[in-house]
Amino acid sequence: MPRSMDGQERAVDESPRIGSLPLPEDLLRQAEGLLAALTGVVSARIVADERGQIEEIHVLTDKRVAPKQTVRNVESALQAQLGIAVDHRKVSVAQTEGPPEGATAKIIGIGQLTGVRRYLFDGYEFERKMPQRIICRVRLRLDDQEFLGTAEGTDLERGRLNAAVQAVLNALEAAEEDVGFALDGVKQLDVFDLPIVVCAIYGLSGRTRTYLCGAAPVTESVEHAAILATLKATNRWILSTR
Repeated sequence: MPRSMDGQERAVDESPRIGSLPLPEDLLRQAEGLLAALTGVVSARIVADERGQIEEIHVLTDKRVAPKQTVRNVESALQAQLGIAVDHRKVSVAQTEGPPEGATAKIIGIGQLTGVRRYLFDGYEFERKMPQRIICRVRLRLDDQEFLGTAEGTDLERGRLNAAVQAVLNALEAAEEDVGFALDGVKQLDVFDLPIVVCAIYGLSGRTRTYLCGAAPVTESVEHAAILATLKATNRWILSTR
């Protein structure tokens, strides 16, 4: 082991570094595959010079992960999996609003979905079961099919919100046999002096648990907004599991 000027042994990082050791073609393609598998990444391309040294890394992502975090993920993945130390200045990240043509949407978060398979809200109702309890029924539509979900709650604002969201989740579980959902919470907030409803949900598929969120402005009622917020979150995730 090399020694410093004071005679102490010091460790040397022997991992290949950009600008030092050339990388074989098969390792570069392996690195591209590794980056393409990272969360939020739609595609990845590594540009190397004629000597096999990495000059640029171009990554196209969706909106799930911020660009700075993507750069950190790229650095960590290449170092941990392939022993390649990357200068973050070599990594460029571009984000897309939607998937490229022919690709499957994998965006999870707040927003709208257009032009893809999704469940649509077809109506809801509340029924008072007893003085302090209510039942919420939500109807969803997928193409020409209709699905009904019901849930019970307390006749308070939070109870009605929870029941509205849970009714949507129950309808989705009836329609999608291979996935499940768990409600983490739903709440009305004031954002820029406007009321919105935000919901947080776990999507369950096999052994995978994905944290989902959705938001919708209150235009008719808080329950109506809660239903729309739930669909905004879950439609994305259901599509990503296909």
